[in-house]
Amino acid sequence: MAADVVVESAGTPARIAQYIRFPFELYRGNPHWVPPLLMERRDFLNAQKNPVYEYAEIQPFLARRGGTVVGTITALRNRRFGEFHPAERHVGFFGLYECRDDAAASSALLGAAAKWLKTRDATVMRGPTNFTTNDVLGLLIEGFDDDPAILMPYNPPYYAAQLEAFGLRKVKDLYAFEIKAEACKGQLEQLANRVLARGRVSVRPVSLARWDEELAFVRRCYNEAWARNWGFVPWTDRELAALAKELKPLIDPRLAFVGEVDGEPAAILIAVPDANEALKLARGRLFPLGLLKILWRIKVTGCKRLRVLALGVLPKYRRLGLDGLLIQRTIENGMPLGYRRAELGWILEDNEAMLRPLKHIDAERTKAYRVYDCAL
Repeated sequence: MAADVVVESAGTPARIAQYIRFPFELYRGNPHWVPPLLMERRDFLNAQKNPVYEYAEIQPFLARRGGTVVGTITALRNRRFGEFHPAERHVGFFGLYECRDDAAASSALLGAAAKWLKTRDATVMRGPTNFTTNDVLGLLIEGFDDDPAILMPYNPPYYAAQLEAFGLRKVKDLYAFEIKAEACKGQLEQLANRVLARGRVSVRPVSLARWDEELAFVRRCYNEAWARNWGFVPWTDRELAALAKELKPLIDPRLAFVGEVDGEPAAILIAVPDANEALKLARGRLFPLGLLKILWRIKVTGCKRLRVLALGVLPKYRRLGLDGLLIQRTIENGMPLGYRRAELGWILEDNEAMLRPLKHIDAERTKAYRVYDCAL
């Protein structure tokens, strides 16, 4: 309790419904916030449907003032994170943080999450993570005047001050970059020609007919290419299957590629239409007309932006230019389909292997996200 703010566990269906509904009130009138699908949010917070609950203890909280919800947060202890990062096994996490511009409510929410984590042997609180580093990660700190791309966070500018007032401090920044098709088309074509001239490298579209085989390479590429990245934890079988089921309807083989070296898979790029442009029309509901609006926007009028969800190169094939070649192929195929820009993110602030080629093609950094830590 802080002043007249009371924090309570969101442990009943009625409270979970309020938890899910609160952002719709908080962001009312905000032109950039994209309403999530209510059905998807219910599944996300359902221990029977979200695979993260298999290895994490998760506790959502609601903050109220005078009976009115003024904020939400979730505290989380992730067993797998500790297994893959034994030196940080005492790190606990918070996420799904939403709050009015209200210092007492913010302090009460973060305090409740910190207290819950301390009782579960955590000595550090880190976040926001919703719920893992493979999901929506970080607090938006730059780029508030643009809509978030699919599976990227959005929040009011005052959230950073709220977290810092509690004692949270930066542990890592993540970046998103935008590539404008017309601006970088020539540079990418020159790069692609140089890479292809070496003779060892080729590009093919992802095969939906061999989906299981392609998914196995996605797993391998992710596990090898990201293994040394900060916060990396591999997907479980159920997590990867759930993600693939969710994204497969958006995958267009003209926009998803495997790079090969000497005939062997070596890199992957998966870009999808930024379905957030369509989700804004649905206003959180698939029925009765939400699904039609989403399909209409994606299939008929078309989305104008791509989101590059995954771009990875197996370590032994790095510095062959595969990353630039795959981006070039995406732009080349995307322009006739009506896509004029693509967002690449997130990328760790110190991941020079990814940042270096983006500088060469004049990609513009458009958003920054921050992950915070504080001692408990």
